[in-house]
Amino acid sequence: MGGMTRMGGWALAVLLLSGSLPAADLSLFLGSVMPGTIEVEDVATGLDNSPVYGFRFHADFVPGFGMEHTLAFSSDYLYPSGGSSGGDTRGAAYSGNLVLGFPMRTWRAVPFLTAGVGLLGQYGDGPTPVGTRFAFNYGGGVKVPRVFGPLGLRLDVRGIRAGVVSNTLDMLELSAGLTVPLGR
Repeated sequence: MGGMTRMGGWALAVLLLSGSLPAADLSLFLGSVMPGTIEVEDVATGLDNSPVYGFRFHADFVPGFGMEHTLAFSSDYLYPSGGSSGGDTRGAAYSGNLVLGFPMRTWRAVPFLTAGVGLLGQYGDGPTPVGTRFAFNYGGGVKVPRVFGPLGLRLDVRGIRAGVVSNTLDMLELSAGLTVPLGR
């Protein structure tokens, strides 16, 4: 019985993570993260806005519903406001999101909603008040397929909460990117 349950779990995981290739795309994006404040040693510390860039891979399980994986980087990630310019603080983030798309027959654009979980982290020789944290995000956007030949455009707005119970950090991410369909 345990072997069947384990095999069923693996089969479900493969189904959920694979998606159908005809409804898949890869996006390269560029944007900005606008953070709030975080408490460091009982002192509220403001953080500077950060550039962010990376890629998103999206695959549908069924038409309009799928999963998206995001890997993002920043060369100046969540640096404390007014901090000295000594050292650099870089960052990386990964998230896995469920995506619900709303294809429109009369409009080429596809609005979508998304929510997911992941990790974000700071590294480098500058101050790293955020460190590495569990994070969840939610938001939405719009994709416009095949604007320039096979290339499409996408716009995203996402809220991000890093940390779970105490000492959380709320952020807003705005990004835009190019989308390439895979297998269509």
